[in-house]
Amino acid sequence: MRQHSLRSALAIRFALLVLAAVSLISIVSNIMISREFEEYVKAQQELEATEIAQNISGQYSVANGDWNIDYIHGMGMYALEDGFIIKLYDKDENILWDAEHHDMTLCHEIMQSITVLMQKERPGFDGDFVTRRYDLKQSGTMVGYLDISYYSPYYMNENAFQFITALNRILVAVGSVSLIGAVIMGILLANSIVKPVSKVVKITQRISEGDYDTRFQEDICAKELHELAHAVNQMAESLEEQETMRKRLTSDVAHELRTPVANVSSYMEMMTDGIVEPTPERLQKCYDELQRLSGLIDDLERLRQIENENLVLDKSDVDLLELAQTVMENFELKFREKHLTGQVTGDAAIVPIDRDRMQQVITNLVSNAIKYSNDGGTVRVVIKDTEDSGMIHVEDSGIGIPQEDLKRIFERFYRTDQSRNRKTGGAGIGLTIAKTIVQAHKGKISAESEEGKGSRFTVVLPKPNAIGI
Repeated sequence: MRQHSLRSALAIRFALLVLAAVSLISIVSNIMISREFEEYVKAQQELEATEIAQNISGQYSVANGDWNIDYIHGMGMYALEDGFIIKLYDKDENILWDAEHHDMTLCHEIMQSITVLMQKERPGFDGDFVTRRYDLKQSGTMVGYLDISYYSPYYMNENAFQFITALNRILVAVGSVSLIGAVIMGILLANSIVKPVSKVVKITQRISEGDYDTRFQEDICAKELHELAHAVNQMAESLEEQETMRKRLTSDVAHELRTPVANVSSYMEMMTDGIVEPTPERLQKCYDELQRLSGLIDDLERLRQIENENLVLDKSDVDLLELAQTVMENFELKFREKHLTGQVTGDAAIVPIDRDRMQQVITNLVSNAIKYSNDGGTVRVVIKDTEDSGMIHVEDSGIGIPQEDLKRIFERFYRTDQSRNRKTGGAGIGLTIAKTIVQAHKGKISAESEEGKGSRFTVVLPKPNAIGI
């Protein structure tokens, strides 16, 4: 299928639209003007016939009871040239003057010429000569009758038809000029619309080629085009962020996998070459590294499953306070090892959630709190119940998180202190999993922290009335 440029399509459609509008206006105008002109001619014709009757009536002398036949003759011949054939009677209906009797040939010629002209200019026009009688009075006294024959319903001479023709030509000329103007305006309008669109297309092409830094910088007055440019810029920003995350993810995954593999390989090589003996301690280190590698793979698989769009939550009414107590009991040995104080406080909060998934969230948050708390510190879980939601606060008195890292702690593999995280274990996936689970519940998770004083993670889980269930 042949494709046309947007510029050409807009220009052509605009021109066609104007052409249609001008044509419609011209046709309607022509019809209305012609109709009004015909009504005008008809009224003028009737007015002229009435004036003829009045003038002839004035040619009767009441004093001597005579008619001014000479004047009537002149008027009759003058009227004949305009297509009016008159016949004058006295009050007793005796013929005083008759145009046909005076010059029958001329009368017939005029009648014939009028009929031919009207049939020529108005094909199918239903017209014919009719006769109308006028009563002639002087001072209220009947003095005679006048028959006036003329072409009905109206008659237009050649000058009138020339006027109509000239008017139609003017309408055609106006239409042509309007069409030319429409084409020019269409081209200008198309250019004004297509120019920013073309720039957006070029930018999207550059983005598709991997140039995510490019942006549409120009201001656009048209709201829709402005929104289009803004959407393209947002898309570029999103793709740039995704590309950055993809590269970082690839690097982090490679690093996380490479380290335990390198450690195991190093130990195995040294033991195979006889440099060191395969003592239980060295074998345990190899085992620990392999377990770490296995744990990383398991975390990645869990994250994949959780982030799957088809993730199905098995929801039921769960008391967040009771769930938090269960999680804290599972960490009893960890608390003892680091001499930490674990506390669960707050109110009962019944929320429809997937118990196992949410237990995983609280477990991840408490586990992190324990990892980054100094010996003898405190880990506290506070439950709050509101009208619209259930809230979980996990607080610790640990090392805290730098402010510049807070906005990135929920990203995959992001860790604030690589060396410290290496000692504590973990690959920076736990918070990502927690965020994904919370979002699947239509909830929110956030973090507050101050270095050296501790951190506070907040999970807000909406109740059915808050999300319109």
